[in-house]
Amino acid sequence: MSLQWYLPLEVPEDTAELGREVLALDNIYRQTGDRFAELWPDQSVFAPMYSDIGRGGIPPLLLSLVTVFQAQEKLPDRIAAAMVASRIDWKYALHLPLTYRGFHFTDLLAFRQRLEEHGQERLVFDEFLKQLQALGLVRRRPHVRTDSSHVLGRVHRLGQLELITESLRVALEATAKVAAEWCEQALPPTLRQAYSERQGEYGLSDAEAKTRLIEAGKDAFWFLAQVDRSAPAVVRELAEVVTLRTVLQQQFPDGPGRPPAKRPAGGDIIETPHESEVRRASKRGHAWTGYKMQVTETHDADLPHLIVDLEVTEATANDSPELSKIQDRLEERGIVPTEQQVDQSYVSAGNLVDSAKRGIELLGIPPADTAGPWEGESAPARLLRGHSGQPEAHHALAGSRRAACARG
Repeated sequence: MSLQWYLPLEVPEDTAELGREVLALDNIYRQTGDRFAELWPDQSVFAPMYSDIGRGGIPPLLLSLVTVFQAQEKLPDRIAAAMVASRIDWKYALHLPLTYRGFHFTDLLAFRQRLEEHGQERLVFDEFLKQLQALGLVRRRPHVRTDSSHVLGRVHRLGQLELITESLRVALEATAKVAAEWCEQALPPTLRQAYSERQGEYGLSDAEAKTRLIEAGKDAFWFLAQVDRSAPAVVRELAEVVTLRTVLQQQFPDGPGRPPAKRPAGGDIIETPHESEVRRASKRGHAWTGYKMQVTETHDADLPHLIVDLEVTEATANDSPELSKIQDRLEERGIVPTEQQVDQSYVSAGNLVDSAKRGIELLGIPPADTAGPWEGESAPARLLRGHSGQPEAHHALAGSRRAACARG
C-alpha cells in the first residue's frame, strides 16, 4: 500500500464557507481546522510505514485524527467512519471537501495494526508534542505532576465457571480453524457441541455452578491431554491453547476435579481468554479489570496543562519503578522537569536520589513508617535505612517532606 494523496494544509473552499457559518469560533473542531498546519506534523513522517508502489491508502494523518476524534466522542469504528462522511465539523477539522464520501470502517483497524507492526504507536503523540514545544506551550524545564489511573479492559470479568468454559470454547474454536481434520478424528462431537456457544452461570445455584465447574475443568484437561498426545505442533503453539493451559494451572492447581475453595487472585491470574493481559486490581477501594495508565502533565501556572507522557502498565504493577522510565522518556523528548509532583506510591529513597541527580526536585508525601522505632533516629532516617544507605537520600527526602507540607 502506498501514499498517493495527503490532506491539504488549507480548509477546502466549500467546507470553509459552510463551516465558518455554522461553527462557533470556540468549536474544538473549527479550532483544529484553523490551526491545522501549526498543530499537526508533516505528513511525510508516516512514509516509512508505506511502500512506494501499490494501491493508494487513506492518508495516515486522516486516520490518526479520526482515531482521536472517535476516542473523544467514544465512538466505535463503524460510527466514526460514518461521521467522516456526514459531519461538517469533522470535515472542517480534517480539511476534507464536502463531497468526500469517507472510507470503510475497517481501515481504522488496519491503520492501528500498521502502527503496531512498525512499532510506531507513539508516533503521532511524539510529533504533536514537538509541535507544542515549538509553539512554546511546553517548556524544556517545566513543572510536571505524575499519577496513575485505571484503564478498563474491553471485557467484563467472568465468573470462575465462565472463565473455564469460555477458555475451552475459544481454544476449541481456534483449533478447528487450523486443524479441522485432527478435530474430527480426535475430539468427539459431543465435546465440540457442548462448548460451541458461550455459557453463563445465570440461574445456577452455588452447588450447581460448582458441579458444572468441576465437569468443565475435567473436559478442558482431557482436551489438553489429547492435544499433547496427538495434535499437530501448530495446535500446541496456539495462543488460545496456551491461555487455556495457564488458566487451568491457575484455577485447578491441584489438578482436575479439585478447584480451590477460594478463587485464585494475584498479578499473574488471567481474567478472560479474550484479553489475557488484563488483570484484576484495586486502588483506594476501587476495583477494576484492565490496566493502569501512567500520566504526566505539565503544571506551569502561566501555561495550559498538557500531557507530555503516557504509558500503559499492568493493573497490578507498582508505580515506584515506573518513575525512572517516565523521566527517561521525558529526557528523550527534550523535557527535564525542574519539579515533579507525584503520588505517595512513587516516593522512595532511590527515586528521590535519582531524581536529584537529573536535576529534578521530586515532591511527594513519603509512605508511612511501619518498621517500628529505632532509637535515636528520626522517621525519615528509619525509612531510608530500609531502602538506602545513602545520606544524600535523607536530605532529599526531608526536603521533599518540607516542600510537600508547605504546599499543603
